[in-house]
This record gives sequence, C-alpha cells and structure tokens, in this order.
Amino acid sequence: MKQIFTFILLCLFHTNLFATPKPCPNTNPIPLSVADGTTYDLSDHLVYFTASPAIHSISEVRDQFQTSALQKSGGVIPNFGNTDKQYWFCFTIQNDESKQKRIVTFIKYPLLDDVKFFALRESGEISENQQGRRFPFQNRDRDYRGFSFATDLLPQETVTYYVGVKTDSSMSVPLMVAEEKNFYTFVSLDTLLQGIFFGIVGVMSIYNLFVYFMVRDKAYIFYVLYLLISAVSFQFSLQGLLPVLFFPNSPEFVYNSHNLLYFLFLLTCFPMSITFMNLKENAPLIRKWFLGLMVVSIVSICLLPFLSYRFMNQAGDIFSFLLAFFALFVSYYVAFIKKFPPARFYFYGYFMVIVGGLATVLKYMGFFPVNAFTENSFQVGMAIEVLLMAFGLGDRISVVRKEKDKIQFKAEINKQKLIAYGKELKLAQKLQESTLPQILPKFPGLVIKTGYFPASLVGGDFYDITVYGKHQICCLIADVTGHGVPAAIEAAMLKIAYMQTLAFANKPGKVLESINVSLAGNYKNQFLTASAIFIDLELKQLRVANAGHPALYKFNENSTAIEVIRPKGKLIGYSKEVQYPEEIHKLSPGDKILLFTDGIWDLWENGDSGEEELLGWLLARKAESVESLYGGIDEHIRLRNKEGPADDDITFILFEIS
Repeated sequence: MKQIFTFILLCLFHTNLFATPKPCPNTNPIPLSVADGTTYDLSDHLVYFTASPAIHSISEVRDQFQTSALQKSGGVIPNFGNTDKQYWFCFTIQNDESKQKRIVTFIKYPLLDDVKFFALRESGEISENQQGRRFPFQNRDRDYRGFSFATDLLPQETVTYYVGVKTDSSMSVPLMVAEEKNFYTFVSLDTLLQGIFFGIVGVMSIYNLFVYFMVRDKAYIFYVLYLLISAVSFQFSLQGLLPVLFFPNSPEFVYNSHNLLYFLFLLTCFPMSITFMNLKENAPLIRKWFLGLMVVSIVSICLLPFLSYRFMNQAGDIFSFLLAFFALFVSYYVAFIKKFPPARFYFYGYFMVIVGGLATVLKYMGFFPVNAFTENSFQVGMAIEVLLMAFGLGDRISVVRKEKDKIQFKAEINKQKLIAYGKELKLAQKLQESTLPQILPKFPGLVIKTGYFPASLVGGDFYDITVYGKHQICCLIADVTGHGVPAAIEAAMLKIAYMQTLAFANKPGKVLESINVSLAGNYKNQFLTASAIFIDLELKQLRVANAGHPALYKFNENSTAIEVIRPKGKLIGYSKEVQYPEEIHKLSPGDKILLFTDGIWDLWENGDSGEEELLGWLLARKAESVESLYGGIDEHIRLRNKEGPADDDITFILFEIS
C-alpha cells in the first residue's frame, strides 16, 4: 500500500514539474460564441503587468507574464491616468464553432502613442502589428479612429493575444473584440454618431457666422471661433480623426498638434465668455481675471515647443479643471445675481460641458472608470451646449435690442430737451441783446469803443452807456452770476433797476446804492459785481464808485504807470444797508479809460498774474488810440480762441478824452 501511494505522488510531481506553462496565466479561454452578433468587452478577462522600461519582443513579454506579479482588470476597463509606464495585457480566445472566423481586436481610445499586438497560435505561429498615434495610419489593420488588429481563427482553435500600450497622454485601454462584420457595424454606428455631432457643430457655426454678418455683434464671431477650435479642431484630435481624415502619413504632426489645439480651445473660451456674458458691464473685475487667464493660455502655447508633451498635457488638464468651476461660478453670478438673462443659457450650456468635460478629464486622470458615459460625455455635453448657446445668443440679441430701443428712446427725449433748451437759449440771447446798447452815444470830445464776447451763446456780463444831461456820460459795467437763461433774466432785472435809478440818481455811488436796494433780497440770494462812472466833459472830471468789481485803468501817452482806480464797495445783493463811496479824478485831453470784467485777465495769463501782464501791455501801448487798443485786445481774444473756448465772458469799454 505504501509503495502505491509513493508511486502516485511521484507521478503527480513529475506532471507538475514538466507541465507546459499557460501563455496567459490566470485566465480561461473566451468562447467566441459569447460575442455572437455584438462587440464584446474584454475587461472581465484581462490580466496585465507594468513594464518600465518598455519591452517589445514576444520572448520578453512571454517571460514577464510567467515571472511578474500579474493583475486582473476584474470587469473594469483599465484606466491609469497620466503615466509614463508601459502596460501589457493578455487574453485568450477560442473559436468554439465549426467554421473559420475572422475577428478584430480593437481599442476604442485613440490617444495611445504606441500599441503593439501579438497573436500566439497553438501551432507556435506568431503574428504581430505595431501601430499608434505616433505611427502612420496605414499600420492599422482597419480604417478606424481607434486601433485594430485582425486575425483568422480556425475551427476550435485557441489563440493567445498580447497587447502592449504606452502613451504621453492619459492611459485608457478599452479592449474589445468582435467578428469582422460586427466590427464594421460598430464602426458605421460610431461614424454616424460622430457625423451627427460634427454636423450639428458645423451647421451652428455657419448659422452664427451669417448672423454675425447681419447684426455685427462680435459675440457671434467669438462664438464661431470657439466652435471651430473647440468643437471641431480639438474634437478631431481628441476623437482620433485627424489621421483618419487629414494627416494619415504625418503622425508626429498629429501627436504635437493635440496640446496646441487643447490650449487654443482653452484660449477661445475667454473672449467668447467675456462678450457673451457682457462682463465689461456686468462684472468688470471678473473681466480682468478672464483677461489674465487668457494670458496664461497664450504663455502656455508659447511654452509648448520647450516643455515636454506629458507635462503640458497634465498642465492643460489641471487648468481646464479649475477653469470649468470658475466659469460656472461666473455664469451663475452674472445670470442670477446680476440678472443678465442670456447668461442663463451660458450657465446651463456650460454646466453640461463641465459635467461632460470633468467626467472626461477625471477619466483621463484615472479617477473615473471608463464606460459609455465617461467616453461620450464631453461630446454630448458640447452638443447640448452648442444648441443652448445658440438660444442664448438669440436672447442676447433680444436684450441688446431692447437696451438699444431704451437708449434711442432716451436719446429722443434728450433731443427734444435739447431742442427746447436751444429755443430757450435763443430767447435768452434776444433778451440779453435787448439789455445791451444797440447804438453807442456820440459825444463831442469823447471816443468810445466797446467789446462784448460771451463764453457761450448767452453770457453773464452787462454794460450800458447813457447820456446824462448836456455834458455827462453815465456808464455801468457788471458781471452777473452764471450763464444762459438765468443770467439773461438777471441782466434784464439789472437793466430795469439801472434805468429806474437814472431818473433820480446823479452820482455813481447813488446809482449803485439804488440798484442794490432794488435787487437785494429779490436776486435769488446771488450777488453781482459792478462799477459805475460819470464822465463830466465840461468840468473834465471822472467820478467812480465800485461794488466789488475789478478796477478801471486810466492812462495817457505821458504816463509812467497805469493808474489803477478802485474805490471800496461791497457786492450788490449783499445787504440793502450798503453805501458806495466815490472817488473823483481829473481828466485831461488824451486820457484813456478802460473798464472791463475779469474775463479779460485770462487773455494775458502766462504763468503769472494776468492783471500784471495786462498793465504792462497797456503801458507799452499808452500812446496808441482806442481803436488801436481795441484791435490789440481783439487779436488776443482771437488767438486765445484758437486754443479752445474761453472759460469766462469778456466785456470791455474804452474811453478817450479828445
């Protein structure tokens, strides 16, 4: 009995010692019949190991599967985020039917740089294929945006497959298998769905471009640019369509253009968002933040040639992740707090993109599993966003038109107000002109020249020259507060008070006192300055009274200095109980007198006091006639007006005793 038991143990030991190892350990063959009529997900049957550095020969791969610590995918599509490691997968397929089958093993994720397929038959025959984003498109066994490897399985044949993948983008390996006819059905459906997406985007791009040419709203052109970059160009790269449709023999261009399109997509988000949500008015500070983030995108694009693809791709993932939440917050703030209705479409549309984009980014980063939702969420979200944005732009036009109508309505009201105000000004101008002397009195032995230059249509200065008796001239000059209609009315009141005063007042002091009594308390609590003079040509005498007005100047050709005459006196309107003392000065043939308002000083201002400059100018021309002096002052006014409109009215009166 003991000998029999020992013999059995020896047989078992010999069997285990010399048994041929399984080429794909820890797995069972997958019957091909399970994939009948469908594409079959292999994630429940995969074992894999990590290789660093990468390996490429079949012998190295087989040895590693026998010696390395293997992991099972366990029904979850392998997803490793952004990694620089190489991964090798194996699985076994058995043709459990009685006829030969052609099957296609394929990977749906198109951003893998290096994909190597090995098929190991029971006969020892090995077939292989190397393809990937960094290899010509013709290396792929089938015209498909992913990666495909076709093999023929004889009846009851079992084939072991090894698949190695490596990429500088995020690592996702959705391995599938299907009979060739079912694979083509799958590709046809995939192409149809991609066509629907790009068709929607294309139609909306053309539509919004036409709308831009009709309304000339720059929000549309920024949106079209956003669609062409993000929803077309970047999606072509993201979905692996660039080598399929445009660059089958330029793998390095396809590889390098991905990050460029990624950051261009992020860049176009900003001008579109700024104009769509009207951030210049709704949120000026946030607009500055968006402009700053635009600079970050531009700098990132400039750094692409100098930094590694992997680093920039990871930076793009992080930047887009943070930007998504920031844009969502901003759109909520503008839509619901600032009450800008078009931003609501932006909020909901961008929310859909963010949900899809975050699912895609988190899938790429390895946090989310690979499934139908995470694989298609970004495109679905973007398709919904495109439609919502179209509605939002339409609503934006409606809002802008309403605002434009309000502005036009207000402009029309303001126009009518301006017309009414213009009529008032013309009336005030006529009223003021009626207060000024139309014809200057002619008096033997006296030359008179006057100048009146209002700073606006209706000024605030007033003057009058009246013959008083046979040998006297009475002159009043005043500076009324303000301009326009109020100044014209006040000047008319002053004129009435002045004319009433001349009936009984025979001295300049009495003239100012009478005017002050008439206007104080009835002058809207405002004041005016004035100077009154009486010139007696028989007695050759000048009598002067002043109510806070600039001095008058007296000089002749023999003067060594300009005589400044300014008696003391308070402003008119200050109080009814005010007296205005007079000064009496002798006149001689050749004497000249200049009365003026303070606006004339502005003509001579040149860093110093305008009064000092004017006195020097008069002294230098003391021998000139009043006509010549008038021409000199007029020239100063003309030169001053070339620099811009005057700030104050200018009025002056020149007398010369002949």
